[in-house]
Amino acid sequence: MKTQNILLSLVLMLVLAFSACREVSVTTKVNPDGSFTRIITVTGEDSSEVLKTDLPFPVDETWARLSSRDTTDSTKYIVTYTKAFRNSSELNAEIKSDTSKYKNLERDISVTKRFRFFFSYLTFKEVYISANPFTKLDYRDYLTEEDIQWGTGLKLPVSAADSSRKEEADDKITAFLQESIIAEIESPLLDGIKKLNNPLLKPEDVTIYHDSLVRAFDWDKLEGTEILDRYRELSGNDAFLLLKDIKPPLFEDLQKKYEMFLATVLLDGYTEIVEMPGLITGTNSAMLNGNQVRWDFQGGNIMVRDFEMYTESRVINYWAFVLAGVVMLALVLLLVIKAIRK
Repeated sequence: MKTQNILLSLVLMLVLAFSACREVSVTTKVNPDGSFTRIITVTGEDSSEVLKTDLPFPVDETWARLSSRDTTDSTKYIVTYTKAFRNSSELNAEIKSDTSKYKNLERDISVTKRFRFFFSYLTFKEVYISANPFTKLDYRDYLTEEDIQWGTGLKLPVSAADSSRKEEADDKITAFLQESIIAEIESPLLDGIKKLNNPLLKPEDVTIYHDSLVRAFDWDKLEGTEILDRYRELSGNDAFLLLKDIKPPLFEDLQKKYEMFLATVLLDGYTEIVEMPGLITGTNSAMLNGNQVRWDFQGGNIMVRDFEMYTESRVINYWAFVLAGVVMLALVLLLVIKAIRK
């Protein structure tokens, strides 16, 4: 189905992404020593879909696999993959070998531990690098920090006012992406007009039709000939077609970038859960339950800037209290012995 408005197109993408026939969750259980276990759970009604290993993180024969029926819904199948890691470097090395549709995502996971004698602080951090190929515009000129938090789920609506605010943020993010793609069209087009140096074409001929291009362009394809045909139709100026002869082609990389953009936005989302030892002392998650935090990751989360999932917890070092008590007792005994000798 062809669309004439990028907003409608992006909404359609999100609907398709959310309507995937399986649900995936990735749980990380962090241990007090900084090691951790990862559990990938896949749930769905089609056993063949559930068994597909096209997952957010690569799995191989070193992962333990368990298949079962959902005890609460017999129509659903569940497959879990489990593996223990001594440190985050081991997991990052596995991610680099990913050959699935998630392979182009640049991401890094770190689990660190800081020792403070009576307490130790463990930090989990997972960072996805921004995957927006259209980088001519700075998102900070269009979006606030709060807009991004609403748009990426780091803030969740709990009232009607919040829902309105989230809707506003989503619209602003869509507008920014829209303008980013248009900038990727207009920049080489202006360079081409300068290079052609034809009096029938002027730079203002591009800016005049900025809004019209947003409303009228066929966003299913971003091929150079179609772009120039559309400008000719909007302006009635046949001189735009002269730009087709410029070498190298003005929009040589545009279609490739747009395909990368769509591939990322259409990635199947998943739920990330992190279970920390001890007391959670900080997180950017909007979903905290005891010592568990959660994020819902979608490809759209990395269309503006890097997306970070972060949490920290504090673990009591009981042995440190025991050691301190023994030292204190030894000091007291030493003082008593000295006093008796005097």
